[in-house]
This record gives sequence, structure tokens and C-alpha cells, in this order.
Amino acid sequence: MSIVTLTTDLGYRDPYLAIVKAKLITQLSDVKIIDLSCDIKDNTISDAAFILKNALPYFPENTIHLMAVKFIVDSGNSNKQNNIDNTRYLISKYKGQYIICPDNGLFSLIDSNYNEPIYQLYYDGKAKHHFFLKDIFVDVAIHIAKTNKVEDIGMLTTDYYKAFQFESFVTGNILRGKGIYVDDFGNIITNITEQQFNEVVGKRNFSITLPGTRINKIVDTYDEVKQGQPLVLFNSFGNLEVAVNGKSALNMLCPRDIGTKFDFNLIIEFYD
Repeated sequence: MSIVTLTTDLGYRDPYLAIVKAKLITQLSDVKIIDLSCDIKDNTISDAAFILKNALPYFPENTIHLMAVKFIVDSGNSNKQNNIDNTRYLISKYKGQYIICPDNGLFSLIDSNYNEPIYQLYYDGKAKHHFFLKDIFVDVAIHIAKTNKVEDIGMLTTDYYKAFQFESFVTGNILRGKGIYVDDFGNIITNITEQQFNEVVGKRNFSITLPGTRINKIVDTYDEVKQGQPLVLFNSFGNLEVAVNGKSALNMLCPRDIGTKFDFNLIIEFYD
């Protein structure tokens, strides 16, 4: 049995996703298709990378991940943004699993030290580019599921786009982090990990500055505070998460004038 996951911005209202699945099922009768996330908003590559990175440990070897979210480029700009070419598609094997994606910076986002071989995929015909998930990625997934041979469908490349997240850092007695993902509950997941917190702060006293409030305790569950009260905890991914019991931290803590751009800063001051 082959396992294929889908990460897309297709949503569920239109027939596109079902068409992709139908093509997979037609060619791979025993395939198991899992929607990893099919509602990525605004072509947010960092969200797609976060989802895939944290899901990878739970899938078996040789799982095939189709990550069909492109990096939007301003076509009116004579200088292409970051030299991104949205007609290039890549495949690589990472931790025993195949990842197929556009040349969108995904590999460096899931691992800043990514050093696995990356292949640029062959495909014929401009028409295939329009619905690349169906017409290119599905064909690649079928080939990999049947043969496990990447070399037949692509050529090695080191010329691919690299994107990087803002990294948390320490200055003096302050650990600074940033929100990197917001889940459907409005919980804000930051780039500060439990391991980093323990190494930097340890058992010292600390104070976490959030918009409009300060917190000096990390709880284990949401229910340790009253409903409507903010809290911080380490979630199941091992990241420091900012939440509000029973409500959306995004709506309650982020400035109203932030517009459509998500920008959440976190300051942890530690002292003896």
C-alpha cells in the first residue's frame, strides 16, 4: 500500500481536490490518500512548511507528500522576486519520505540545514503547468509508488530557492521569539522551543511580555487559567504556544491595525 498526503490551497468547495484523488486512485488501487492540509491561505509557504515538518515524524518510510502551494511572484516586476521560477518542480527524499513541491523554498523551511539530494522534475507541455498537482505531481507520485526511482524523472540540482524563518535569539537576559503559525483555534505557535527555553532560561525566574499583558508561568493545560485569560504552554510539537482559554489569542492579543500581515513578537526576560 502507498501513502500519499496532500497539502494544497484548493479547499473543499470546488471539484479540483476530488479530481486529484480520483486520478491517484485510478492508477494506484491500493493507495491511501491523506489530506494533510488543503486549506492553506494566501499561498503561505511558511504555514505549509510548518504543517509538513511537524507531520513527517508520524508517517512511515516511503510516504509521498505532495505539497502544492506556490510562492506568489509579482509578474509585473521586471526583476523576478528572489529569482523564483514557478515553472520548476522539485522532489527530494527526507527522513525516508518523498517530498514533491514547487521551487518555493520549502526544503530550507522544514530544515535550515537541508542537505539531501534534490531533483528538478521533467515534464512536457505548458498545459500541464496550469493544474500541476493533477498533471505533474500525481504522475510523479504514481511513478515513485511503483518504482521508487527518482533518477528516471528528474535531474540533480543545487540551484533552487532557499527561504528561512526568523529565528529566535538571545540578547543579554532577553529571549526574543516570533509567532510562526496560527491554528484554527487562534492559538499562536512561536519559534521558541521547549529545548531552547530550558537551555536559556532553565529554572530561573522569567516574565513573558505579550500585547497588553505579562505572564510569569508556563502551564501544562489550557484549563489552568480562567476562561478568557491568556496563557502560554509547550504544545505537542514542542513549541511555546500563546493561547487564551476558550477564545482566540489571535483576535484578543494581536493589534487591530496589523492588517492582513501576521506579525507577533514575544519577549521573555529572565533573571535570578
